[in-house]
Amino acid sequence: MSVPQSIASLARRWRPELVSILALRIWQALAGLVSTLLAVHYLTPELQGWYYSFLSVASLYTLFDLGLSTVLLQIAAHSFVGLRWASGNRLEGERSARFRSLLGKSVRWYAIAAIAFFALLLPGGWAFFSAKASADIVWGPCWLALCTFTAGGLVVLPFLAVLEGSGQIAQVYSVRLATAVLGSLACWTALAAGGRLWATAMTPAMALGVPLVWLACRHRPLVALARDDPGQGYRWRDEVWPLQWRLGLNWLCAYLLTQIYTPYLFYTQGAVVAGQFGLSLTVVNTIALVSQSWLMRRVPAMAQAAATRDWRRLDRLFWRDFGMTLGVFASGSAALLGVARLIAGLPIAHRLLPWPQLAGLVVFAFAAQLIGGLALQLRSFRREPLVWLNLCATAITLPAALYAARLYSSAGLVAVLASINVALTLPAGIAIWYRCNRHWRATP
Repeated sequence: MSVPQSIASLARRWRPELVSILALRIWQALAGLVSTLLAVHYLTPELQGWYYSFLSVASLYTLFDLGLSTVLLQIAAHSFVGLRWASGNRLEGERSARFRSLLGKSVRWYAIAAIAFFALLLPGGWAFFSAKASADIVWGPCWLALCTFTAGGLVVLPFLAVLEGSGQIAQVYSVRLATAVLGSLACWTALAAGGRLWATAMTPAMALGVPLVWLACRHRPLVALARDDPGQGYRWRDEVWPLQWRLGLNWLCAYLLTQIYTPYLFYTQGAVVAGQFGLSLTVVNTIALVSQSWLMRRVPAMAQAAATRDWRRLDRLFWRDFGMTLGVFASGSAALLGVARLIAGLPIAHRLLPWPQLAGLVVFAFAAQLIGGLALQLRSFRREPLVWLNLCATAITLPAALYAARLYSSAGLVAVLASINVALTLPAGIAIWYRCNRHWRATP
């Protein structure tokens, strides 16, 4: 193959959407590393615990999302068949009324969710952190800013999800990349300037501001559509809610299986242990985000393949990038554990969990990555059969993990998370995935 042909072949593989997603994930990984180093340098071990506890409690916004952003991506991909974006970002096609109705009702849902989030989380978090407050830590105004910007960020989510589902993947991820870059720079500036907990509000502030500017400059017709009366073109109860409530339960389970433990350790074991767990979980989650890039770019295409019952295309899209996702996660995790072993004797190592606990957290996350990839493929059918498995796993894991964390601190917590995810959730998830694919494909 000649050099020009090789370049052309490479360009076909590295399509703009993959480049955009990878650029975002790589930035998140590098920015996460820088944020980690800056947090360790500028924050005391106690403040580090406050920092990650703030972020964990604020991540409750995912429960107010109720999985709708993921549902919108899938449903918008199905609904966009036969439609197109014309010049000036105007929507054209015979079924455009249904698409407009979906967008309008989604925006109204998120507006209500944003108000509910702010009204509940602000006083709830205030009561929680007041119980552990000290005179040396000024946290009240920071918490108010974090809640305000996070609630506002919910309002822009439906626009991003709908545009991504309609095929504008590269454009949406470019906006997300700009948001991530500016958010990280603002966070680092706040840390370096002695802003301490103010740094937690910087990324949510950019997550609200950047998409608002982008919508105002590039997608005013879309915003105008969202302001119109959504009408009855889309029956939310019949076409969105059946998948949404299942995904909402999945989001609740995910929060109870990951994010809740940082504030729980903060309350029972102190800010230092909470900071170790929160920082370690952030690093592992960053590796997971990067590895998901290959599979996430296929979501709209897999949904359309399932809608047209093109099983060969669905399998081709899924298996190749699912393998890449797992391979990248395994490589990144191995590198993390290797670095953690090398720096074991340095002071910075004490900001992370001890090496055996870090390894257990990686095992837990790898099993979750496997299950998450299978769930993503099943959502191409606009169904969520793993919800009951997740509920059962959460019902078993949560009390056991809280009990182990209270008695054995982070070591007991990680042991419970890893063992149940590997021994119970993963094999059951694989069995359900296999059964559903075989049955759904055979059913007309």
